[in-house]
Amino acid sequence: MGYPPVLVGELTFVAGFFVLLRSGCLVAVFASGPSLLLAATMGWTLLRTLPFVGTYGFDALRDSVIIMYGGFSFIVAALLIEDYRRINTLVRYYRVFLDIYVPAVPFLFPLGFYFGDNILKVPGTTVSLIWLGPGEVGTHLAGAAVFTLAGFRKPTPVWTACLLAALVMASAVSRAAMLAFVVPVVLAAFAFGKVRMFAIIIPVGLVLLATSYALEKSFTSYHEAQTSTERRVSSVQLVENIASIFGRSGDQTESTKVWREKWWNIIVDNTVRGPYFWTGRGFGVNLAFEDGFGNPHNERPLRSPHNGHITILARAGIPGAALWGVFLAAWLLALLQTMFRARRCGQPEWAGLLLFIACYATSCLINAAFDVALEAPMQGIWFWCLIGFGIGATMIYRCMQDDRSWKGALGR
Repeated sequence: MGYPPVLVGELTFVAGFFVLLRSGCLVAVFASGPSLLLAATMGWTLLRTLPFVGTYGFDALRDSVIIMYGGFSFIVAALLIEDYRRINTLVRYYRVFLDIYVPAVPFLFPLGFYFGDNILKVPGTTVSLIWLGPGEVGTHLAGAAVFTLAGFRKPTPVWTACLLAALVMASAVSRAAMLAFVVPVVLAAFAFGKVRMFAIIIPVGLVLLATSYALEKSFTSYHEAQTSTERRVSSVQLVENIASIFGRSGDQTESTKVWREKWWNIIVDNTVRGPYFWTGRGFGVNLAFEDGFGNPHNERPLRSPHNGHITILARAGIPGAALWGVFLAAWLLALLQTMFRARRCGQPEWAGLLLFIACYATSCLINAAFDVALEAPMQGIWFWCLIGFGIGATMIYRCMQDDRSWKGALGR
């Protein structure tokens, strides 16, 4: 939505910048170590983008948003610092979002994924009005599950059934979606001391999967998909995806894995042990064409190796990848330290909120390791807003603990 190349994401970014200035908290945001590291990462990205704008034009700016969308973090953090009560507002709005999103996904996801060509398009574009990527669905379902485990929402049987149905659909067509959900949710269950719940769910789920797999193999003929977009929701496809994570599976799922690994190895060789160690290839050049994986005759030529972390390494070199890794580690460490402090102080709501933010963002990072996620606004903006939520929440909590006269508290 918008006027290409200026779409709703860019319009929101510009509006947010003015909101950031109006808040009067621009300087306060940089009182956080992760904020300074993020600013340094964005600065290096800018240095590796501007020299290529003249050659590649808007492509250089579009490639740089994988880091430059980090500006959304400063906007969200500043708004929270300006008024700490907005944390409660965010929690309340997110609860409403889940009430709408989770029940709708089992219907909208297959509609967009399998029948997208027949759905009404956005005027003047080839984009369907309904489109939910499986990776994005996996991350949002992970956020919903952790939010519920933290006690911020009481699940109903219908809502839970919709979540599980949507998870099965997304996992059947995307291994990234499966991992993006399973890893953070399992970690959150251990952190919240709710492992017993999994002791019941996992055996039941395995029995249902095994039964469905046996029935499908016995009474239907399974035809392996030729492309990832042709994968159908079935127990056989789900088992194929699980097998491909831990070993070798069918030709189609194995070929996509081999294709990624081959390209990633080329990028690592060219950067870590090659001529792009310090500078990377820069933002703007088509990595697929440079590494021999692109088809220039495609209407939408491939640009990304389907791994955001590898993309940063390829474009920003070792300095950019190092800044990216250190920033993520510092941000996550700040959240976990604050979470443990909240637990020691007997404040489970704060501990749950901080763990929810950490797990949600981790889910985005897992999905980004296997798909084009952070490079696009649909998940990139959401991820960076979570980063800003974490920065703002940790700063507010620490200030509240250090200044007992500040009577703000989560949930009040």
